[in-house]
Amino acid sequence: MVKSELYQLEKQIGNILIDRPVTGKEHQFAAQVKSVVTHCISLKEKWAHELFHAVKEPVAARYVQFHQAGVTALSNQLTIELPPAYFQGMEDKIHELYLTIVSNLESLLQFLRQGFYKYFDHDYPVSYKQCRERAETINRLIIRLAVALQESGIDEALISSIKLSFDHKFADANELGISYRQLDYCDAITAMIPRLLNEQSNIGTITLAHELYHHNFNSYEFSQWYQEYFSSRINKMVQNKKETAIRDEIDAFRSTFIKQELVFEAELPAISEQLIPWLQQLLPGQPGTDLKASLKINGHERMPLKFSVAQFAFFVRLCYLEGCFPVNNISDILRFFTRNFETKKQLHISFKSFARAFYGADQATAAVVRDFLQRMINYINKTYFP
Repeated sequence: MVKSELYQLEKQIGNILIDRPVTGKEHQFAAQVKSVVTHCISLKEKWAHELFHAVKEPVAARYVQFHQAGVTALSNQLTIELPPAYFQGMEDKIHELYLTIVSNLESLLQFLRQGFYKYFDHDYPVSYKQCRERAETINRLIIRLAVALQESGIDEALISSIKLSFDHKFADANELGISYRQLDYCDAITAMIPRLLNEQSNIGTITLAHELYHHNFNSYEFSQWYQEYFSSRINKMVQNKKETAIRDEIDAFRSTFIKQELVFEAELPAISEQLIPWLQQLLPGQPGTDLKASLKINGHERMPLKFSVAQFAFFVRLCYLEGCFPVNNISDILRFFTRNFETKKQLHISFKSFARAFYGADQATAAVVRDFLQRMINYINKTYFP
């Protein structure tokens, strides 16, 4: 039952991709497009009929999510046929017809999500088209919000940390995808900030920071900003007031409800798990405070590398394949290296980009790592086997 609902649509779009419509044959292509649009309309009616009848929830969930994945794949196949110039104003009838099909496929996805929200997989990646459009919309909002926050006197470094967090988020999304849930979270943050600005004429840097904490904004950039900002405040205080200020901040964070169901970076700990232990280390008599400072390397919290992210990930993969790590969980291995190392271009290596590089090295990357390993072998041969 499930497969047959998409078979005809897959066949129609497959024929279009095989035929590769060209200029001069727009009329023939338009007829194919019309057939696809008609079938999309009939699919909505079919889905409504199937799912509004008595169907067990597990069956309904499988049914909806199967079609969600299938329609997303079809939308992506057609979207990659659209050149970037088309979205920048280039007029092209062929690509306009491609976009007509994509828009109807997106309408199917919207129908599934709105009509059968309970069964829709909100952790599944959105389509390429929706990712691009939502990223552009959110980035425009962030630019406007940055101006509004500057006018309100919010710390420039905090504004920069928010903007960089979103920049890195969507840079990863363009390569690795982003889920509906993650996009909804981004929408929640971009809605929260202007609401806060409207409710309070002078919100202040700390108020905004605590509101981001409440929303579990656990990005690396925000966490680093907070630690530097709070350290700067503490260092300006007289000694007998420092401990009180630290304890007050810990109490404020502990009394703040964290929306655990929402998270900016799923691969990073919740913001409470990042900041409260760090604050506790600052208290007098707590082990690790001096050690933390001494572990900085030329001002870096992480070990800096000359490798690129791709080269480093490939090197780690080689070590894993050769059994260098007494750990079998690849996620734990990747998480360790992203938390403890940085490159020249990326002070924070995202888990997603590192995982992608770990599994997807190309020949150029392999060549650089091979040369590096060869130099190591040459040194061993020269030093220990002359």
